[in-house]
Amino acid sequence: MRNITCRLIIFLVLFSPLFAVAQSNGVNISLKEALLKAEENNKEIKKSKSRVEIAKANYQQSNSLFLPGINLSHTAVRTNDPLASFGFKLKQEVVTSGDFNPVLLNDPGSMSNFQTQIKVEQPLLNFDGIYERKAAKLGFDAVSLQSERMAEYVKFEVKKAYKQLQLAQEAVNVFEKVKAGTDANLKQSLDFFEEDLIKEADVLAAKVRALEVQNNLNQSINQRQGASDYLAFLIGMESSDVLSATDVFQEPLMSSNLNDEKNNEDRSDILAYKKGVSAKEQMLKSARNKFLPRINAFGAYEWNDKDFLGTSANNYMIGASLSWDLFKGYKNIASVKKAKAELQLQKFDFDDYLEQNNLKIKDAKRSLILSIQKIETGRLAKEQSEEALRIRTNRFKQGLEKMTDLIQSETLYASKNLEYLNAINTFYTAKYYLEFLLEKELK
Repeated sequence: MRNITCRLIIFLVLFSPLFAVAQSNGVNISLKEALLKAEENNKEIKKSKSRVEIAKANYQQSNSLFLPGINLSHTAVRTNDPLASFGFKLKQEVVTSGDFNPVLLNDPGSMSNFQTQIKVEQPLLNFDGIYERKAAKLGFDAVSLQSERMAEYVKFEVKKAYKQLQLAQEAVNVFEKVKAGTDANLKQSLDFFEEDLIKEADVLAAKVRALEVQNNLNQSINQRQGASDYLAFLIGMESSDVLSATDVFQEPLMSSNLNDEKNNEDRSDILAYKKGVSAKEQMLKSARNKFLPRINAFGAYEWNDKDFLGTSANNYMIGASLSWDLFKGYKNIASVKKAKAELQLQKFDFDDYLEQNNLKIKDAKRSLILSIQKIETGRLAKEQSEEALRIRTNRFKQGLEKMTDLIQSETLYASKNLEYLNAINTFYTAKYYLEFLLEKELK
C-alpha cells in the first residue's frame, strides 16, 4: 500500500502540469511585434487620438472669428394687425392710394405674407476673439503633445509587460529544471529506502519537497498566464491566446556611466505644459481686450409675396455695427483677475512638474545603477548555488549526503536563480523607465 501511494505521488508530480499546457494555444510574439500591435490597437492610444480630434474641432470653431455666418430662412405670417398689415403691403410692393383710407388703415382685415431671407454676418474686428483663437490653437497643440506622451507611456508599459512575460517563462523553466532534479531524487530515495540505506523520514522529506516544487511550478505557470493576459490587453489581442515571448531573456550589455544623460525638457508632456502656460497668457490678453469695442458688418436680402415661395417683391439691407461694453457690472474686471490667477497657478504647476521630473530622473538613474550591481552579485550567487547543488547531488547518489542537505541546496539553487532573473528584469524595467522619462532610447 505504501509503494502504491508513493508511485501515485510520483505520477501526480510528473504529469499534472502537462494537462494545463496541453489546453493552451500558444502565440509566439517578439517585442517589436508587440510594440507595433500596441500602436495600432491599444485603447488608451485610440482614446488620446480622439481627444486630439476634439481639440482640433474646438480650434476650428474659432474660424468663425474671420469667416462669415450665412443664414437662409422662410417665414409665413397671417395677421390683422393694422401696422403689420400695412408694412407687409409695403414689402410686397402692392400699396395703392385706396390703402390710405382711414377705415382700411384701422381695420385692414387678415393678410398673409411669405418672406424668404438670406442674411450674412461678417466679423471685422474682435480683439478678444483673436486671442481666444490663439489660446485654442495652443490648446490643440498641447493635446497633440499629450497624445504623443500617451503613446510613449503605452510603449513603456508594453516593454515592461513583455519582460515580465519573459521573466515568468524563465521562472517556469527554472522550476521545471528543479522539478526534474527533485523527481530524480525522490526516485533515488525510494530505491535507497527499499535497500534500507536511508530512513523513512528522508523519503517523506523528498516527497514533501517534490510536492512543494510542483506547487511552485504551478504557481509560475499561473503567473505566466497572468503576464500573457496583461500583454494581450495592452496590444489589443484576445486573452484566450497564450502569448509566448520569442526574444532572448539574457543579461544585457551595459555600463553604469549615466553622467551624459541630461534632463530632457523637450519631452512631449513638458512641451504640452509650456503650451498650456502660453494658452493661459493668451486668455489673459483676451480678457483685457474685452474692454475694446467690436466692429461687425451685416447684410440681408429678402423676397416678400402673398403666395408661398413667391418673389414678386425684394429688398436688401447692408450695414456695420460698433458695440462697446463700457461696463458690465464688474464682469470684465473680474475676468481679468481670474485669468491672471489661472496663469500664475499654471506657472506654479509647471515649475513643480519640472522639479518632480528632475527628481524622478535622478532616482531612475540610481535604480538603474543599483540593478546593474544586483545582476553582477546575482550571477555569482547563482553560479555558486548551482555548483553546490551539483556536488551535493553527486554525493547523495553515492550515499554520502543527507536528504535534508540536498533539499536545502535545491531550495537555495531555485531561490538564487529567481533572484538573478528578477535582477535582470529589474534592470530592464529601470532602463525602460529612464528612457520613458528622457523620451529617448539609451544605448
